[in-house]
Amino acid sequence: MDSFVAWIQTTALSQAIVSITWVWPACESLHFIGLALVIGIVGFFDLRLIGFFRGIPVRAAHELMPFALVGFGVNLMTGLVFLIGHPEQYVHNIAWWYKVGSLAVAGLNAAVFELAGIGALTGPLGAGDDTPLLAKAIGAVSIAAWFSVLYWGRVLPFVGNAF
Repeated sequence: MDSFVAWIQTTALSQAIVSITWVWPACESLHFIGLALVIGIVGFFDLRLIGFFRGIPVRAAHELMPFALVGFGVNLMTGLVFLIGHPEQYVHNIAWWYKVGSLAVAGLNAAVFELAGIGALTGPLGAGDDTPLLAKAIGAVSIAAWFSVLYWGRVLPFVGNAF
């Protein structure tokens, strides 16, 4: 990993990210906005799957998902800026790896929801309808995974380089 860090730090892009003073704070702001979109929309949808907000049809809650994907895209891009700008802060930090692992769990969980047909199963459910137990489980895993991403991202600066 040290050779990867050294290589990234020598690139013109890494040096530009570090030397242009407004890049990092602008990306922090955008990262927060993206996170608000992801956590707000995905969290709302997951809570509907779990059984809250039954007055809202599942399909209506799911229609907000493109905005969550925009938020995820913003976070992916700004996260790459952070990684390229200061790779040494991330690749040796256990909190960053836990965050990446939590992102993987969230992504796999979403893939299961879409590819295993649970989305098709829950889509027709109207206002007042309860969701199946499997949909509730997927919603709970999703909320846990995304709040884990949030937690590990927040504590990342305080954990430091653990290995």
